[in-house]
Amino acid sequence: MRLLRIALCLACLPVVGLRAAGDDKEEQQAPEEIPNFNQLDEYVYVPKSTLSLGGRFLLKGPKTTYAGQGAIPSTVNPGDSTTVSVPNISRTYIDGTVSPDARTVTVISALGGTVTHPIQSDGKTNTWSYANNSSLLWNYNTNSNQLLPDGNIAFHTYAVEVTDTSAHQVYGQSNAGVELILDHDMGKLGKHFKWSLSGGFSIADIHSSVYAGVPTTLTTLADEYDLFGQVPPSAPFSSPSNVSQTVYNSLGLPVTGTTTGTASQSITQQILLGNVPLSRTLTDTFITTTNRYFIEGAYYTLRFGPTIELPFWKHFDLTASAGPMFIYSGSILNVLEDLKIATGEEFTDLYSKQNNHILPGYYVDVNLKYELTDTAGFYMGGLYQSAGSYKQSVPSGPSTSYTSTIDFGSQEGVKGGLTVRF
Repeated sequence: MRLLRIALCLACLPVVGLRAAGDDKEEQQAPEEIPNFNQLDEYVYVPKSTLSLGGRFLLKGPKTTYAGQGAIPSTVNPGDSTTVSVPNISRTYIDGTVSPDARTVTVISALGGTVTHPIQSDGKTNTWSYANNSSLLWNYNTNSNQLLPDGNIAFHTYAVEVTDTSAHQVYGQSNAGVELILDHDMGKLGKHFKWSLSGGFSIADIHSSVYAGVPTTLTTLADEYDLFGQVPPSAPFSSPSNVSQTVYNSLGLPVTGTTTGTASQSITQQILLGNVPLSRTLTDTFITTTNRYFIEGAYYTLRFGPTIELPFWKHFDLTASAGPMFIYSGSILNVLEDLKIATGEEFTDLYSKQNNHILPGYYVDVNLKYELTDTAGFYMGGLYQSAGSYKQSVPSGPSTSYTSTIDFGSQEGVKGGLTVRF
């Protein structure tokens, strides 16, 4: 039996080997199966957002209203009313100067040598000028009005007070701006419409300017001085001054040199003037001067709201959007006062102040879009926006100021640009 079992085992070994070999061959020759994708849905990405970048054109600027009073104070110092009778002080005028007497006397000191000291006051000064002070705003070449018929001389200053009580209104200049708008598709609205949420940002300039004739009170100060019968040279003249003088001989004939022609010498010319005014006169004249009011600046808008879209034809869409917005405005108020008096001379004064403000409002947009491709296109349309107003002021004197009101209540314009869908 034992031999029989051994024989059976040996007989089975070839069969097992053939089976194993057959299985390996089947594994090596079996073809790979091809995956079946028929049960998978096809995936196509549809852009949901649209970015619009464009410009705003013929945008009507905000309405501005100007008002207020101002003053052009005197640019020189003739001394106030309490110093009119004080002698030998410096006084400056539009058309000249009067300074303390500079005359001196030289005496022999007790220790030998000489000492120089001012002369005793005699009510006169040798240091003055008329119509010849280029450091002042007013610079005349000639001014015969200063020499009075009674032989005295007058010096003047001018001060101006603008007493305007009216308002000057103007619309800002139409200008261009830039806008950036982002729309996100929210799906269909009914059978024919689609809707989206929109947010946008824009920037535009503020330019407003107006010239206005304003009622003004011109106060003329005139100080009269004694010339003591002397006649000064034609203006401009300063005393003392060095002049060249021809040398004459005993016969009254000019002395001539051998090489230099007529002989001359330099002398110091001085004409004495009273060192205190004889009188002071204040005269008010009612005139019209010119003010220029102008504002420079920029304003930014931030907006958000729904947009309704109506597709029609093959590549065109009509959109309408409305919602709240905020305006941030930064502007500089400038007032330029311009005074020209009877002499024809002119001087100006400029007041400026910057102001910032935030205003709430609303907007309405209507656009026509053209889809050039699935992701790019163009748009053009119109806009209307409205916000509040704010006031700014600039001081123009101790108790006066100019004001302006900037009103964003009604603005309209056209716009256009490019669109990109992503």
